[in-house]
Amino acid sequence: MKRLILIILFVPLMHFGQTNLTSQSLELIERSLQKSNTLKNARSDLSIDSIETRGIRQNYIPTLTMNGFYAYGAGNFNVDVPTFDLPISGIEIFDGESEFDAKGQIFNTNLTAKMLLFGGMQVNYGSKASSEKMRAKNYMLETEKSKLIKEMIDTFDKIELLEASKKVLENSELRLQKEKEKVIIAVRNGLITPYDREKISAAELRLESKKTEVEGNLELLYLKLSIMSDVSSESIRGYDFELKPWVLENVEANYTNRAELKALRASIDAYNYKLKMNKSTFLPKVEAFATLTYFNLFDTKVETPFETPISEQPIDLDLNHFTLFPAYFLGVGFQWDLFKGLKNSNQTQITSIQKSMAETKKAEAEEQLQLFEKKVQIDFSVKNKQLMLKQKEKEVASNALNLAIKSYEQGLIDISERLAAEVNYQEAALAYYLSIAKQRQSALDVLSSKGSLDINHINN
Repeated sequence: MKRLILIILFVPLMHFGQTNLTSQSLELIERSLQKSNTLKNARSDLSIDSIETRGIRQNYIPTLTMNGFYAYGAGNFNVDVPTFDLPISGIEIFDGESEFDAKGQIFNTNLTAKMLLFGGMQVNYGSKASSEKMRAKNYMLETEKSKLIKEMIDTFDKIELLEASKKVLENSELRLQKEKEKVIIAVRNGLITPYDREKISAAELRLESKKTEVEGNLELLYLKLSIMSDVSSESIRGYDFELKPWVLENVEANYTNRAELKALRASIDAYNYKLKMNKSTFLPKVEAFATLTYFNLFDTKVETPFETPISEQPIDLDLNHFTLFPAYFLGVGFQWDLFKGLKNSNQTQITSIQKSMAETKKAEAEEQLQLFEKKVQIDFSVKNKQLMLKQKEKEVASNALNLAIKSYEQGLIDISERLAAEVNYQEAALAYYLSIAKQRQSALDVLSSKGSLDINHINN
């Protein structure tokens, strides 16, 4: 009901179904959202998190590794075994200690495939924690977008406010120019003194000074928009941004819809999953594996201290090669960390504290955002009432100025009173346009307080 009354009161100022921003304004906002380096970095950070989350899930993808080695070995063996008598000759062998010299070459290679079957819930909970972390960052990205949108609209309004001020000053300048022409003629005819002419000249100089200041500020604002949107200042100067009261329609959300709160909720969920992950480390990890092996022992020679009984030739053992291929190993293995030196307990405590801090921060944020929502709603109502009063003040000042112009022409008031009326009108007109700008900024605060300051809601 209050909103209906508010809209009815604004019939002289606006019409139903109006748009709050021009198509050119929306174009610049879209461009700034694309160009913003802050948003680009935030998106890049999210891309990194996405890759890391995908990497956690990929732990279940089988792996294939190959390893191998080549080695040359040589050694001396000292052996003492019980003496053994040959049955026919009766020759004793292994009498006392015996030394053997051996050397050879080895080549071995393995092709191994592994697949995680059960990760002790680490992969599952870790993936969910990472996803919630990404969700929180996505909400904070929306907050950054809202800040940028608000900054852009604020800049539009400042430009339109300065353009309106410039127009007021130019109209005053035209009126004073006409008065000055009349005064010059009157001075020539001796009807008035040059004092009136000098007073008008001084007023003109003050107007010119204000216009110079306005032009300087406009140049800076156009440059700011150019930098933020990557559109040339010359092109932006031809854009129309429109400074008119902001109409709020179809805004049914409340402070609970704020992206900051959503981000905190997601962070708390992430800590919950991280806690579950820490508490499940006692579970074993199970994986399946398959290995294909190639083994080759070659060019091997063992020199013994023994000789043949008759020829007394040294008894040496030579091996050209001993090859094992293919050799398969298939099976299931597990790893069970039974005790990790309280490292996991410490990490669980840290995560619990972090979760508690996030919950405290969320509770505090809810209180502050609820208060902020109420504050901006009251402020928006106040700004609307002030705007109606400023409009009436402007109308009164305009009527007073017209009356002063006629009265001065009729000689009923002096030049000081005429110039005072001009200044009063300037101040009233500028105050009215400033009131519109403040009302628009208050409307943006209302949208922000409800989490609705985005590209879909700013133009109804």
